Parts: sequence; structure tokens; C-alpha cells
Amino acid sequence: MKQVQDGLATQERLACCEQESTVWNRTFICAMLCQLFIGLSQYIVNPLVSSYAAYLGAGPKLVGLLTGLYFGVSLLLRPVTGPALVRLDKKILLFFVFGMGIIVNFLYATFDSIPMFIAVRVLHGVQFGLVGSLLITIAGDSLPKEKMGSGLGLFGIGNALSMTLGPTIGLAIRSWGSVNYGEGGGYRAIFYTAAGIMVFSLIPCFLARPKKCSKEEIAAAGAWYKNIIALPSIPCALCNMFFSIAYSLLNAYMVPYSVERGFSGISMFFTIYALVLLVSRPVSGRLTDKFGPTAIIYPGAALLIVGFLLIWRAQSMTAVYIAAVISSLGYGSAYPAFQSACLQSMPPVRRGVASNTNYVFVDLGLFIGPTLGGLVISHYLETGHAYSTLYLYGIIPLILAVVVLTVFRKYIKCRLKEVADICG
Repeated sequence: MKQVQDGLATQERLACCEQESTVWNRTFICAMLCQLFIGLSQYIVNPLVSSYAAYLGAGPKLVGLLTGLYFGVSLLLRPVTGPALVRLDKKILLFFVFGMGIIVNFLYATFDSIPMFIAVRVLHGVQFGLVGSLLITIAGDSLPKEKMGSGLGLFGIGNALSMTLGPTIGLAIRSWGSVNYGEGGGYRAIFYTAAGIMVFSLIPCFLARPKKCSKEEIAAAGAWYKNIIALPSIPCALCNMFFSIAYSLLNAYMVPYSVERGFSGISMFFTIYALVLLVSRPVSGRLTDKFGPTAIIYPGAALLIVGFLLIWRAQSMTAVYIAAVISSLGYGSAYPAFQSACLQSMPPVRRGVASNTNYVFVDLGLFIGPTLGGLVISHYLETGHAYSTLYLYGIIPLILAVVVLTVFRKYIKCRLKEVADICG
């Protein structure tokens, strides 16, 4: 087979470094805990952002824009994030981004107007833009290369647990706060809780020992502009973008969807979805190590499509709960495969760039999804089934992901083999 173009430079070949021999090492566990805490703070707040924006007086289009703004700002920050992960001390970055999370959630609770909400949402997007790539890079650096897929599948447990607990906790706290302090007090209680969780996150930040790049490795990585995007990581990252568009619709619009359909108990949707993730992500990671990432992504896309079709046609919460199981199996299977493929498409010293590339496209998807979702909802608002129709449209990006994966499948396999052979 002809060698894949854009081969690794000599410096990159020398940069493949020794890793931990076990998945369960100190830094990996700390990264998982950080992921759990940041996930809890996000999933307490983010599922209620659209309803909070509406409470402040925003219309459907502005609600969609404000929901996606968080991810849009993160996307704009990516030209800084990639080089920062290569050149700066990752432990200092940990304290910076988690400290910012404390501040942002206190600011949410302090301001209650649309202009100030926009300003704080921008700051929150800055924090989000740094933390995802940072944590996955720290986790990936601590993993043995032969266990990358299974390790990243386990790493996703922190996010899955936060998805299990976060929305349920957020809805319960809002209800308690609303009863005791009015509707605005309910939202403030959510933000204060999220800030408190971020305080606890400083403990694993302190205990973690992320890998430090030597001066030689930093020099080998090249100029800062070469560490924004890793070209070999783009095909998988592009597929992940389309999955993220679909996923963002579940995260942002299931609460108003349940109101439109007259369903109660929507918090259980998030609980079921996350519980299934707890099982599917580690299993998917092991299957990714055994069969390769592309073999896992196709069935993941098919399951997500089925889940969205069920939500579109659901006549009861039972159907919605079944959709939660199916869509969670799909997303939980595909996401670790995407992460593994992106990280392993580059040698260890440039793994932060690969991670950043993945998150560039994830952020783009998470921004596009709610923004276009707001337009779809606005168009169908008078029909009485705007939100259910939105989930029919949600299958389009999943079909596009399958098309992209099919086109680049051979290239992805060759690239992963090339890097694995060089890093030995």
C-alpha cells in the first residue's frame, strides 16, 4: 500500500515518549475526577440555559443563539488552545480553567439581564474552550498506547456520571429554589451549586501530575501556528462535528420538547441516557482497541438515527425513554472511537494539537446545532410540533457523518497504522 502523504517529520518520530503501563494511574484518575466535576457543573446549568434565556425575555431565535454562543466562543479560542497545550504547563492551565469556572457561575447568579447573560456566556465559552482539550490531552498522555481506546472509554465515565446526575440535580434545585425564592431564585440556586462543585474540582487539579514537554519536544513541535490544527486528524474530527450537531439537540431542547408534547418526567430521559453511557463507553473503548475506530462508528450512527426517529414520533414518555437507550448506545459507542482515532493520528508530543483539532470541530457542531435548531423551531412554532420536527431534521448530520467516514475510511486506517508503527 502506498505510504500515506503528509508523513511525520523526523522530530516527531523522536518525540514518541514512554507512557504509563497501566490505565489506572494517578494522573488518569485525577483527570477523570476533573471531568466528572466539570461535567456536573455543565449539566446542571446547560440543559436549563434555553429556559433561563426565555425567562430573561429572549425569543426563540435568540434562545438558540445564546445556547450555541457558549460553543461558538470556544471555537474562536481554538487557535490559542492548541499552541497553549504544547507550550504551557498543563497543571497551571488546570488551575486557571477550573478557577474560571468558579467565577463564571457566580457571575451567572449575580446578573439577571440579557446583555450581562451574554457577557458571562462568552466567559463561560472561554473556559469550556480550554478545559475539554486540556483534560483529554492529560488523560491521553497518561495512557499506554495499546490501551488508548479502552482508556478513553473509561475516561468518558466521568462525563456519563455527570450526565446522569447533573440534569436531575439541576431540575430539582431549580424547583426547590423557585418554591422558596421565586423563579429567579431557582436559577440562582443552580448557579451557586455549580460554583460549589467547581471549588471541589481544585483538589484533583492539585493532585494531578500531567506530563511536561521538554524544550526539545516543544522545539520539535514547531511554530505556534503549526499547533492549531493537525491535518491528519481532520477526517475523524469532521465526522465528530456532525455527531455533535445531533447530540446538541438532545442536550439543549429536550426540556422544551417535553413541554410541547405534554410529557412529564423528562429528567429521567437524561438519567437513562447517562446510565447507558456508563456501560456503552467502556465497552466501545475495548471494541475500538480490538477492531479499530471506523468499525464502531457506523453502528453508532445507525442507532442514533433510530433514536431520533423515535423521539420525532413519540406518543408517550415510554417511547422517549426507549429513544434515550438507543441514542445513548449510538453516541456512547461512537464518541470514544472518534477521540481515540484523533489522538492516535498524531505522535504523543503533538497529541494536544490532535485533541484541539477534534474540539474545533466538536465546538463548531455544538454551536451550529442549537443555532440552526432555533431557526427550525421558529419556523415551525405555529404548528404546535416544532420541537418534535427538530429531531427529524437531526438525522441529516448523522447521514453526513456516515458519508464523510466512508470517503476517508482508508486514509484514517493508513494514518493510524503509520503513527503506531513509528511510535513502536
